[in-house]
Parts: sequence; C-alpha cells; structure tokens
Amino acid sequence: MTHHAFSHCPACGADTLGFDGTNRFTCRRCGFVFFHNTAAACGAILTVPDDAGGDPDGGRVLLLVRGNEPARGMLDFPGGFIDPGESAEDALRREIREEIDAEARDLRYFCSAPNEYRYRGVVYNTCDLVFTGRLDRPPESVQQEEIDGYRLLRREDIRLERIAFPSLRSAMARFLQREVDDFG
Repeated sequence: MTHHAFSHCPACGADTLGFDGTNRFTCRRCGFVFFHNTAAACGAILTVPDDAGGDPDGGRVLLLVRGNEPARGMLDFPGGFIDPGESAEDALRREIREEIDAEARDLRYFCSAPNEYRYRGVVYNTCDLVFTGRLDRPPESVQQEEIDGYRLLRREDIRLERIAFPSLRSAMARFLQREVDDFG
C-alpha cells in the first residue's frame, strides 16, 4: 500500500480514506471523493537593463537565491503559489512586490511546465506558469525570510544546473534558446 499523509475524510471526519495511487482519495465510510489535484504556481524571468539608458532587450536576468528548503541556496525565479480567487498575473505581481519590492513591466505569458515541489515530506504536484518581464532597475531589497539575495546574470553566465526546479530549468532553457533564435 502506498503511504500518504492524508487519512481523515474532510466530509465526515472518519479515518477511512483510501488512496488510488494517483490523485484520488475515497472515504470508505461515506463515499466522499477528494481529488488531490495539481496546484498552480507562477514565476517570472525578469530582465534588467545594464544601465539606465541601456537596451531593454539587453541587460541581465534576475535570479533569486532561495533562502529556505526545498533547494536552499539554488537559484529561483520571483514567484510562488497562486492563492484561491487570484489570477496568475495578479499572483505574480503580488509575489514580485513581496519578494523584491518592485513592479515588473511587460509581463507576458511564456510557457508552463509540470513540477514536483517537495515541502516537509509532502509532494505538491504543481503546474508552473512562467512569464517574462522587465524591471527598470535591480531590486533595492529582498524578502529576507525566504530569499538569501539575488544575482544579475548575463545570459551566457546562466548555468541551468544551478536553477532550483526542473520546470524552471526547462523554462530558462527555452528562454535562452529563444534569445539565440531571435537574435543569433
């Protein structure tokens, strides 16, 4: 039998949930079915001009340094989980304000990818929605409870293996390839 952290039915409270091995929990007492579906998350690949008058398509890519597990010390995009009742765009703007106290410009949907986010022994299957955008200048501060700093990297200096999650590595690889295809 597959071990899972859920055992009590959210409808009747009985300790009778059975797990089908994918995403469905069924209560053997009342028949309630709980679907443990994919959570939505968002992130942004943000570029920052090299100088105030620089080419907006040039410049560097902003990556955050994760301050907490999972993947502490690895690079990450600004972003996070989408709250109930929130659009992906609103969530991303909120997360950027919370994490780096900035307003991004020209946010545009770029791609999505599935991910497994392991937190305190629980796996959250996510669909990570990635956007591109721009900042006028580097952040003046970061949210110190979750972030250990940031890096402004030239595209050629980005190492995919340093990016925290497979979904974000995939998005960054597509972004870097697009840059080569568009400008190379």
